[in-house]
Amino acid sequence: MGAKKEVLEVVTGWKAVELVLKCFFIGIWQLIQISVKRLWKGHRRITTNNSQIELTVDSSIGRHCYIKIMGVKYHYVETGPKSGKIVLVLGDAPDTVNLWGPTWCHAVKRLADSGHHVVTLDLRGTGASEGGSRSDLTPPRAVEELATVMAALGVTDDDPAIVIGFGIGGMLAWYLAHCHTSLISKFCVIGAPHPNLYWQYPPAVFCHSALHFIQWPYFPERWLADGEFQGCEDGRWASTRARDWHGALHYVRGAAWYSIRAGAPLPAPALLVGGESSAAQLVSSARYCGAATLRLVAAPHAADPQLPGILLEFLQPKEKLVDEKEVSPKAGLMGRVFGAVRSGRELTARLVLPTQA
Repeated sequence: MGAKKEVLEVVTGWKAVELVLKCFFIGIWQLIQISVKRLWKGHRRITTNNSQIELTVDSSIGRHCYIKIMGVKYHYVETGPKSGKIVLVLGDAPDTVNLWGPTWCHAVKRLADSGHHVVTLDLRGTGASEGGSRSDLTPPRAVEELATVMAALGVTDDDPAIVIGFGIGGMLAWYLAHCHTSLISKFCVIGAPHPNLYWQYPPAVFCHSALHFIQWPYFPERWLADGEFQGCEDGRWASTRARDWHGALHYVRGAAWYSIRAGAPLPAPALLVGGESSAAQLVSSARYCGAATLRLVAAPHAADPQLPGILLEFLQPKEKLVDEKEVSPKAGLMGRVFGAVRSGRELTARLVLPTQA
């Protein structure tokens, strides 16, 4: 498989000391803010559902399978012919219900009908996949497990796969694309910045108001389950339990200590999808790609009705569209991007960007 482990760079030295101090002191301040908010609003603990039913199996969406990789049990759902080109889907954590919504199922069906073998993998600590400790979910370990899963599914250097990642799954897709370049023919990242932009653009919605505090143990899981952080106002996470957040937070915690070494841009074509306010994030992330297509949508997750069409257009390209433009680095890239956002148009141009600094 030829993993390029040297591309992962561990945060060390004074930079690591600075990071520890920031996470401690800024984390304390964020903890105080959240505590005051809870006291002001009058905190009421959400009653968890202690039902004995942990997972329901719906065979209409595909075939449920289990595989044990490097001593870890993974659950995945496969759809389409096993002889087809593999499309590996890495969902967000902990909420993956949108992956089985009508709009996303339509996209999976379209891919399966066109001969693709779609594999939707539960990340560790989500769905029916086994959880793990903080050290188990660091980027090097996570990437090796995902690459081993791909090899077990039949992915090789000569027959690479397409990888689609949402949120935290998108963050892992970035790491996978850098460390196992030859195993990926195309990749799509929805709602996740490049790992090197971790502190500038938080890797998940729930990180926005408490990224440093998330490095702390125990409390972030408990308070996320209670709906305290940004993104929980709509109640989408209100029914989850603290243990449902272990996997998601361990992935995020580990990513803070690993970056991608500067080098050649990724050769695989990339589709980067973000929210309507994510133009700067997408452009910054695209500098790590040889060729990237950027798209802005209302909500960068599987339930967005625009997303299936965007993905299918990228994965099953037709004749080149007349309005698709090749944009050189000297053609006012940022001006074109922000101009498209200001004018309300969708950003559909294929961007050819310079290598990162």
